Amino acid sequence: MSGNTSRLAEAVARERARFADFVRRRLRRISAMDVEDIVADVTYGLLRRANVSGEVENLLAYAYRALENRIIDFRRGTRDTVALDEAEQQGATAGFLQSPSPTPESDVARLELRERLLWALGSLSAAERAVWIATEIEGRSFRELAEDWEEPLGTLLSRKSRATARLRQLLKDHNPL
Repeated sequence: MSGNTSRLAEAVARERARFADFVRRRLRRISAMDVEDIVADVTYGLLRRANVSGEVENLLAYAYRALENRIIDFRRGTRDTVALDEAEQQGATAGFLQSPSPTPESDVARLELRERLLWALGSLSAAERAVWIATEIEGRSFRELAEDWEEPLGTLLSRKSRATARLRQLLKDHNPL
């Protein structure tokens, strides 16, 4: 490990608890697991770009700014959600997490929808299908895809938009239960 990388890793390890407290203060209604996810995501990003530590005058300020940016991204992605820990503390039961018992009709409808969706996905171009599956099914972010696939962010957004419009067109006459 290079000097900059080891210095950064030491600083991150030393400040990890403070990072988590910082996230908890900014996002009051968040589960402990989400806090850890945010801290881990930022930590990974910092360590992946270890060469940045030579260019940054105040490394901890840079880390806290990265945390603040990730918190903003988290807020944009989740609106009015209640952490499971809070719901349990307020006396809510975990029954809301369980799906109602399936009926034969709902099983058939689900299979038909699945077949129809697979057919509709097959009608998309390979690029559109890949973006739609990566974002909707795998839950990957556009920023992550742009880096991994070395494609411009706008191109991926356009492909996803075209794919979604085409899927809506193909599935518009499907009658959900």
